[in-house]
Amino acid sequence: MSEKRRTVVPFERSAAYWATRARRHYAPSRLPDAARLMRKALEKSGDGNMALELSQIYGGMGCFTAAERALVKAVFQNGLTGGACYLIACCALNRDEEELGERALEMSLRLDPDGPYADQAQDMLEEYPWQDWNDPPRGARSRTLCFYARQSLMENNPRRALALARKAWARGKSPDAALLIGVLLNTPQASLPYLTYAAHHMPGRVKPHLLLALNYARAGRREDARRQLLLARLLCSSVSQAEQYCETAWQAGFPDLAVDLSRALLAQSPASADYLRLKYLSLLHAGDDAGARRALATLLEIDPDDASALWYSRHPDDRRLFPGRLLHLGILAARMGPLPERLRPGPLNRLLHLLVMALRDRVDTETIYHLAPSLWRRLSPAEKRACDNRTSPAPLAIALCLLLRTGQGAEARRLYAASPNKKRIGRLLRKLNAPKE
Repeated sequence: MSEKRRTVVPFERSAAYWATRARRHYAPSRLPDAARLMRKALEKSGDGNMALELSQIYGGMGCFTAAERALVKAVFQNGLTGGACYLIACCALNRDEEELGERALEMSLRLDPDGPYADQAQDMLEEYPWQDWNDPPRGARSRTLCFYARQSLMENNPRRALALARKAWARGKSPDAALLIGVLLNTPQASLPYLTYAAHHMPGRVKPHLLLALNYARAGRREDARRQLLLARLLCSSVSQAEQYCETAWQAGFPDLAVDLSRALLAQSPASADYLRLKYLSLLHAGDDAGARRALATLLEIDPDDASALWYSRHPDDRRLFPGRLLHLGILAARMGPLPERLRPGPLNRLLHLLVMALRDRVDTETIYHLAPSLWRRLSPAEKRACDNRTSPAPLAIALCLLLRTGQGAEARRLYAASPNKKRIGRLLRKLNAPKE
């Protein structure tokens, strides 16, 4: 009597097995399954490349807290790579951390200029709607005073901050100064005119509308507060802005609007743990405890390692946004640090990048790289060093020269007429356009 031969299939699978299965689920509707399988692969191997892949999957789901957590593992395993820096930039921009996002994109291109993320990083650098730092006419001093006012506020000196903000307002009537004064004044009645001015002169910005809504609510003007929240909702385009919106809605007494926003965002990104967190807290504030529990259960199913969800499951009375959600991006920012000396862009490279961004609709990149270096060489060493200072007139003078040399005299005159420090710019223009000796 012969025994049948049996093939024993081992219960334990390798990391490669789970990673291969995960990659078969790379479709938008199947990303949660891909994340679950890639988590198993990462648990088996601890491999930094799998952590990076998991971060990319989470980013595609709109789970930026989870993506940052996986990125920390990838960076500590493999160090900074072009791919890791690109994903750091994506997370940073969804947190409205533009400075970190821009630095990460530049580092991605320098570490891996021909890598798989290079084209995406270059496109994002050129096409992302970076905040406009151009000063209004005669507004340079006002902006500097606003900077010092914010510094005083961070040093817990609100009285000095308010005094500096008032000086900035007197110098330039800038919306930035108005926003600062509106935040620093103690009563809604005093704040509302400044915040109204800021909202009118900062189109597309969420924060002024949220501050207006909060102050209207404190002044008892609920309909005005609700209208400002509805306006702000149309402008929310990142996780951080959605969080700010929901916190304001809770404080102003409109948790229903926060629930509406979280549901609308989840309709676009149904597997986003970050938006599920907002839905959970908003439902709690609205008094729907059963709905909140369901949202929390879904959050834990999508991301069982989410620290905020684990905290809320043990502390159901806590209705605040979990502060630890920002921890991993802070670790990544510290890990990036300054660029290594061999990769650090020189002052000319920084100037060329600034000119490409500023003149992208007027002068093509090839022309800028052809003409700007010769103009740069005419600057003194002190003027070259000062180009990194936003108050320096040298970059603007070079931009005007480029416009003039490409036959755009009318645009150059318009830009010059709207510029502060005309005398300094004029002297630099004469120097840059002087005939060679």
